[in-house]
Amino acid sequence: MRITKAKLFVHDLQKMEQFYSELLGFVLLVSTEDYFTIAVGDSRMTFEKAPLSIKKQYHFALNIPSNLFQQAKNWAKERVALLHSEGQDEIYFEFLKAYSCYFYDPEGNIIEFISRQEVNQKHSSSSFSVEHVLNIGEINLTTDDILTVARKLKKLDIMSIENKDIQPDALNFLGNYEDGANILLGPSERLWYFSSKKAIVSPICIEINEAVQLNMDEKGQLTIKPL
Repeated sequence: MRITKAKLFVHDLQKMEQFYSELLGFVLLVSTEDYFTIAVGDSRMTFEKAPLSIKKQYHFALNIPSNLFQQAKNWAKERVALLHSEGQDEIYFEFLKAYSCYFYDPEGNIIEFISRQEVNQKHSSSSFSVEHVLNIGEINLTTDDILTVARKLKKLDIMSIENKDIQPDALNFLGNYEDGANILLGPSERLWYFSSKKAIVSPICIEINEAVQLNMDEKGQLTIKPL
């Protein structure tokens, strides 16, 4: 499974565009009054303006080369405040064999740099720049109807990592370990790692393998559209 595109909804489009294209330096592919799109390695991310009445909160992880985690963390620290947990600004996930660090964007979305040691390719450079981001490595689907959504995703062969049972009250990592990409399926009100923010059922559109769209609405209901 590859996460080829994602569309998130935002309230302050100008501030978000400045953050991603100017502060972080992602290549701006499209910019209109209603949305903008950036290149995130081999993936694409679109941020579309939404009214303040739409509640949303996102988490996504960006895959970075397996040998550049500390360089990427230092690069991020020069531009944003890293999030901390128990005095630490990074974590190692044994089940993913990955190092991660986290920071917020202007609307409180949680961005993660993830360096999967066995899956992500290495880079010949000894320093990090935003051009070294590989692709979208994780993105959340938040819903309070987890089992129904999980059944729909299973029909696309998107299943829990290591074929674990779906937990309706916890965060579930979906996708193959070897692909280096995961859908994070979890309920509302759970705290995100390294954050005091709680997950919110949020509208989102995720493209998988350039072949299918996953569309989550404001009520946490998922529809699937072949491309």
